[in-house]
Parts: sequence; structure tokens; C-alpha cells
Amino acid sequence: MPDNPLISRIKLPASLPDISVYHILYQAGDTMVAGYLAQPKAQKKYPGLVYCRGGIHRVGMVQIGWIEHMAACGFVVCAPSYRGNEGGRGQDEFGGADRQDVYDALQLLSSLPRVDADRIGAFGFSRGAVGAFLAAAETKRIGALVSWGGIVDLHLTYEEREDLRRMLKRVVGHPVKDAHAYMDRSALYHAEEVDCPVLFIQGGRDDQVSPLHSAYMAERLEMLGKPYVSWYYPEYGHHFPEAAHYGTLSEACQWLKQKLQKRCASGRRVVERGTHEE
Repeated sequence: MPDNPLISRIKLPASLPDISVYHILYQAGDTMVAGYLAQPKAQKKYPGLVYCRGGIHRVGMVQIGWIEHMAACGFVVCAPSYRGNEGGRGQDEFGGADRQDVYDALQLLSSLPRVDADRIGAFGFSRGAVGAFLAAAETKRIGALVSWGGIVDLHLTYEEREDLRRMLKRVVGHPVKDAHAYMDRSALYHAEEVDCPVLFIQGGRDDQVSPLHSAYMAERLEMLGKPYVSWYYPEYGHHFPEAAHYGTLSEACQWLKQKLQKRCASGRRVVERGTHEE
């Protein structure tokens, strides 16, 4: 993998005056992948953030307004569209080979002159939590992680979402015959390798990714003495009302910045093992 995997970028209209947004192509392993980059216009160093979108194919595509808001909160944001989408090559495997798209998004962020490579976080929405947690577990380059309505157990998703079963069988495999493929994509089975602080954001009325996901993962992290915090909103579903969404997003970005600052304190990584915030 080259030091800078960026292949091309095309500037897009931005809705915020101090933010630049680009549609990008970059190298992920041996595949060219599409995505988005959002960054503040001010010429200084910022923490990096890889935003992992939800859904698959044209469902749950990257929300430009969301990554603009993250950039306005003081991040350089890279958001993979995942392979096979928006001009990228290959095939989206719902957390299979496409996990490399997230890993090399981290490399892309690290290569950018305005990114502090010692302060990079991950933000996974819905299915995006699959890639975010895998990146934390397998690359050890994630300093803090947000899982918003995140899938952590693909078997549970298969059980709860009858409307997704055909897609999961086609893309991942049979939940019994190919159980290993489901477990390999599930953060619940990688919790031992997740060393960064985790923030769970969960709506109590979420009928797409039930609160059981965050509850099971939090329980597992608790057993392992890992740092996490849960923000639970009993009145909201998978998508929050707009004002609540952007307010919560701002608070989550502030949490990320605080944790990433601690990571690079005194020039070394700091992990708050066994501390659980309320």
C-alpha cells in the first residue's frame, strides 16, 4: 500500500462556508474504492475521523451533511462508500473484504498534511459499526470509537430483520452453515482486541438495530474491563429527529476529541482501562 492511497478527488458544493467536501477515489488493497472527504478550510492540524456508513449498495449511502457537520466540529473526515459503489470496483461483502476499505481510509487520513496521525477516531452508524469495530480490533490505529445504532452481532441481525435475510444469505452466507462468516463480522467476538474507549448511542425505539446490540457489546466490554459509555435515548428510533441528531452528533464529536487528546498526551497512547462513564 502506498503512503498516500488517494487516487483522485473532485470538489463538491458544500453547505457550510468553512468546510471543503470532495468525492474521492483511493486504493484499498488491490481495489479502487470511492468515498468522500470533508475538512475545515483553516490551515492547521486536526484529528482524523473515518466515518463508516450504514446499509449496503444504495441503501444508507454517505450523508454529506453528516460529514460536513463532523468537519465543522474540527475533524478531517474520510467516509468510504465501500467497494462496488459510486464508481468503486469490487463487491461489498457487508464486512468481508470491504473492511480493507476502512483500514486504508485510515492510511489515507494519516497521509494528509492537515491530519494529526496520532489522533484518529472511528464513527460507525448502523452496519458501519462492523467496519469501525474491526478497524479498532485489527489495526490498533483507532484512538476512540462511536457506535450509533451499531450492529455488533450479525446473527442477531439475521434473527431480528426478516427483510434482510435474503441479502445476508447472498452476501455473507447461511447463518448456520457459514456461522464463522457471521461471527467474523461481529464486534461481539472481537471485543478482546478493542482497546480504545467506545461510545454507544442508541435509540430505544430503534426497529432496525435493536438496543440489544449495544447492550450485549457493553456487557462484553464490562466483563473485559474495557472503557465504554452508553448514551440511551428511549424516545428515538434508528434515525433521530434532525435537531436531536445534529445536537447528539456535536456532543459525540466533542467526546471523540477529548478521548483522542488523551491518546496523544505526553506523546504516547493512553487507554483508560476499566473506567466506565455514566
